[in-house]
Amino acid sequence: MSSGRTHRTRLARAFATAQPMAYQKALAHVIACSEAGLLPAKLDHDGMKQALGVLRQTLGAPGVTNPVRTDPARKTAEVPSATTAKRPSLSKDPRCVALSEALKPVLRVTSPEGAGGYGGSLQANLHPADAEVLGGVPLIRAAMRRAARQLGWKVQTLGQVGERVALVLVHDVREAPAEFADALEEDRMRKGTEAMERVSAVMGEQELSELGPSPVERQTDAFRGCVLARSHG
Repeated sequence: MSSGRTHRTRLARAFATAQPMAYQKALAHVIACSEAGLLPAKLDHDGMKQALGVLRQTLGAPGVTNPVRTDPARKTAEVPSATTAKRPSLSKDPRCVALSEALKPVLRVTSPEGAGGYGGSLQANLHPADAEVLGGVPLIRAAMRRAARQLGWKVQTLGQVGERVALVLVHDVREAPAEFADALEEDRMRKGTEAMERVSAVMGEQELSELGPSPVERQTDAFRGCVLARSHG
């Protein structure tokens, strides 16, 4: 077993014990966070402590997510005073408007088949430099929010910028009518099965590349595709 897989196994066992939770579920979460680029590269004592914190914060989120952390001192400094000009809303930025229009058809197809447009979500894991070219994570997040609201979603958005990845997510948190419950449950089961297949691949020392792109990788490709189409439009 490779060093990377050994570290994942050790981290999953530690996380399963700390929560507590089933080892297989812990390992699936470790793999998802690792693929999203959220875990430290070195899992020494300090790295394990940092990784366990990330795993706890992202557990239960719709995708591998973690809120953007804000320095309290910086937050205080940025509160506008009575004499400070109010910053324009990001949702009115032309780049945000253009991106949100490009994102609407991408968001629309994330709703599971037969779910009546409910239960959609989109997560993009970008290189931090690529995110900055688009206007930064706050602008991308605002564009996702704007597009989702125009589709009638009740919106939850998350964002994080790390050394290796800029992560942005939008999720429809509306309660779906009972007639769509079966379709949404089938989609959750399908995603759970796919996650377990990836866990089994790691346990069997199979390369994840043999399973093809992960769900987050597919969604990131869809996001990049709409950005590319917008730039050529």
